[in-house]
Amino acid sequence: MCKHTTDTRVSGAVALLVYLFTCVIVSDHSNFPPVDLVTLLPLKPRYRLRYSEVVESTMKNTDFSLIKRPDVSSNNGAKLVLLYGWLNASQRAVQRFVDLYHESGYDVLYIPGRVIQFAWPPLSMKLARQVLATVSELGHYEHLLCHAISIGAYNHTSCMMLLQENPTMFQSFRNRLRGVIFDSLTLGSTKRMISGVRHGLSQNPLVQSLIPRLLSVYLCVTYKYTLNFFEKGVQLFQDFPLQVPTLFVYSRDDPMCDADLVDVIIKNWRENLKMTVSFICWTKSKHAMHLKTNTEDYKKAFSDFMDCVARHWEDTICKSKL
Repeated sequence: MCKHTTDTRVSGAVALLVYLFTCVIVSDHSNFPPVDLVTLLPLKPRYRLRYSEVVESTMKNTDFSLIKRPDVSSNNGAKLVLLYGWLNASQRAVQRFVDLYHESGYDVLYIPGRVIQFAWPPLSMKLARQVLATVSELGHYEHLLCHAISIGAYNHTSCMMLLQENPTMFQSFRNRLRGVIFDSLTLGSTKRMISGVRHGLSQNPLVQSLIPRLLSVYLCVTYKYTLNFFEKGVQLFQDFPLQVPTLFVYSRDDPMCDADLVDVIIKNWRENLKMTVSFICWTKSKHAMHLKTNTEDYKKAFSDFMDCVARHWEDTICKSKL
């Protein structure tokens, strides 16, 4: 990483947190002042997905990308995955998942993850409303999957909150959802969540030492609007999952994921909620890089899960005809 980029990220991170502190002190907490927050932290996507079939969502004021399969014109039996991205995802890393889903017959709605969505939860809820509205616009997709990576699971949980608050309004989403994949969950203590932000922003030691200290103080000051929200989100995630086949992808040495807690969730969902839950877990594998570093294992687990999703949907259709 060049020195200019490092300096920009450090100053951007400091500017973001100073701005958030100011909002807490001088505002009524309901809304930010009318400032373009994204300009405070230069984390715009570095990827430029290569397919000419990239079509921006028809919904204004979003940075979602609808990446269609090449050379496919028919919408018959159309399938779509909501790919919730992680912080600072590179073009090559995102493309791996796009290719994986295109090969499986899915178009991809890519939803970038931003640190500002973590730092101020109302922005994650705003994103969730945009996601669900966009999916409603894309009503020709009969089959939906959700694939949430790292902080992407946080934004996915915000969508779950809206689904629980407005079950009738978003019934179409529920009816079309076929399965969920959680990859590299940032799950556990507040310390783990902060660690996720730290590693997601940069690998530079200066940035990594600066962000946790500022963010810890900020979260303490804004507990009612941040940590309290996180706690409710984690509780909802654990107790009220979407009742569809689910795959967990994680590793034992991931500092941002409490693997023991994931084990407990899997056991609870299987035994108490009677859900179809599968998982793949490595002893050593880097956060959000499992597809790259364990390609064959990942693809095998993915293929098995997709077969499971198909069987589950066939069983559902059969039961509905009885």
